[in-house]
Amino acid sequence: MVIRLMDAVTDPFFGKLIDKTQSHKKFQFWTVPSGILMTVGYIALIHPPEGLSNDVEILTYMAVCTLLVSTAAGAFNVAVQAWPIQWTTNTLEQSELVSRREQLTLIGIIVASTLSTAANSKIFTTYLLVVTIITSVSILSLPAARNAARFSKAFDWGSLRSMALLMSPLFLSALANATAATLFMFYVTDYLMLSQSHGGQLLAIYFISALVGIWFWQKTMASGNTIKAYMLTISMTVIVFLQGFWLDNTNAELFTLICIGTGLFVGAELLLSSMLLIKNIKYINQEDNSGIILGTWGLLMKLGLALAAGLALPLLSFWGYQPGLTLKHEGLAVIYLATPILLKIISLILLSVHNHQHGHIYEPNQD
Repeated sequence: MVIRLMDAVTDPFFGKLIDKTQSHKKFQFWTVPSGILMTVGYIALIHPPEGLSNDVEILTYMAVCTLLVSTAAGAFNVAVQAWPIQWTTNTLEQSELVSRREQLTLIGIIVASTLSTAANSKIFTTYLLVVTIITSVSILSLPAARNAARFSKAFDWGSLRSMALLMSPLFLSALANATAATLFMFYVTDYLMLSQSHGGQLLAIYFISALVGIWFWQKTMASGNTIKAYMLTISMTVIVFLQGFWLDNTNAELFTLICIGTGLFVGAELLLSSMLLIKNIKYINQEDNSGIILGTWGLLMKLGLALAAGLALPLLSFWGYQPGLTLKHEGLAVIYLATPILLKIISLILLSVHNHQHGHIYEPNQD
């Protein structure tokens, strides 16, 4: 938990450093070294030295490697998040860049999750090395960001009211997704009474649906009103998730449809939330400080993951649920289904208020 918190608070710091980097290829400057460090940390984690003799040494080694991985990943992610807005001023091009980024991220998650279960760790190590080399060469071959030499604009705190009003509902929706993700396997195995392997298949269906959702919504909504499209996806996610209250172990196969539906709309969220942030950054004229703003968003996302794990499981434990032992516990279904639904409804209300005040920001062709 300490490492996760340290990882989270470094994101705005890296964002500020990225913004202040006076290089024609500042994003390459940050992504390539951090990507290499991330790979080194991963390989060190899965190939610990044989000389570790006690629990303290093992925990210390694992903590240092994990901190290296998470810190490098934080710098890499902030740079990649901030890149599209400084790559081009065209909203459609930015949407295409964000769409491809999110799709490739999901593909990477699916592939890495599959390979990480292999008994032979050399396969995963080889995969990491090959991907790192290909990624580094590809990144270094890309052209410099637009206006890469201009970094004199001061960070304007006074213009961030609309950004704060936007990040609040986006955070609540992300927290809802994180809560559902945290409890997913517990719900599948202990409430629906499905096997672990079946749960893995459902996860694969979910991720594939999210991939399709990113592609579909990028093609369908890229030229429309971004905040209205986002509000639609939130509403549809709530409707799909409500169907879960009619499920139990007797009709568990129907949960596949919920995985497909939520995957489609969560994929849309990944795309549209990034576009909402980009449009707001452009509106407050803070493109040169996009790193620290998106670093702050990264901080909120990681806090959401920590909150989901730190609150949902203790609450269920207090309710009497014990993973693997307490089967068909009604509290598990209630927390898994009701918490995301409630958070998304609150998010939708806040988005409606924000749309009423600042909806013009997200109209098409507001470049």
